[in-house]
Amino acid sequence: MIEYNYKTLQSLKYAKHRQFHNKFIIEGKRIVESALSINANIGPVFCSDNFLKENKTWVRKHLKKNIKIKIIDKKNLNKVSNTKSPQGILTICEIPKQNPIKLTVDKWIYLDKISDPGNMGTLIRSCAWFGIKNIALSTNCADPYNPKSIRAAMGAHFVVTLHKNTDLKIFKKTHKIIAADLKGRNASAYEFSNKCVLVLGSEAHGISNKNQDYIEDFIFINKLGSGNSLNVSTAGSILIYLLMKN
Repeated sequence: MIEYNYKTLQSLKYAKHRQFHNKFIIEGKRIVESALSINANIGPVFCSDNFLKENKTWVRKHLKKNIKIKIIDKKNLNKVSNTKSPQGILTICEIPKQNPIKLTVDKWIYLDKISDPGNMGTLIRSCAWFGIKNIALSTNCADPYNPKSIRAAMGAHFVVTLHKNTDLKIFKKTHKIIAADLKGRNASAYEFSNKCVLVLGSEAHGISNKNQDYIEDFIFINKLGSGNSLNVSTAGSILIYLLMKN
């Protein structure tokens, strides 16, 4: 079990401390339940008195005897929590060890300098929902273990594998590399390759100049109504669905 102190817990709000300790915080019943369901290596589960009183059935079901429960007072809960209205339950998890990329995996999502942690978390969640197990991240992406990413992903971090600081060119010989762009072909009619990497570019700048040369095809989502654009998490989620249903 992971050891802790309140100072360490509070420091995990910041990327440099998450990297140093190789840990991140999860909050809320659903996300903690996701971690427990796969026997993730977690620390003690911190609960407020109110949470324990109001969630007795949930506590009996999910917090077994081998799980250490620590009562956390309101003052320390507010210091450690990353939300304005904490649910009253949180714990810390180890950031998984990053293993070498397996090019035998058929379908990949590649996030190219996605800078918003909320969009990062939503895309991770969509990948988990539609069956993508491996996500590659370029350099200069938002930290996928940022508290906003963790909240947006709603436990999806525990069912996907993240590969940070990945160079897109490693897929060039083994996979067809496609990307979302308005100059592309209609995604709803596109025939995806069996071995495929879908690249999603940054919110502000799209696909980075470095990666443009590796893209073999561009696809776009046809607009049926009004509006200027879709944000990357919305567009990406639609494209991930189309990729996986083919």
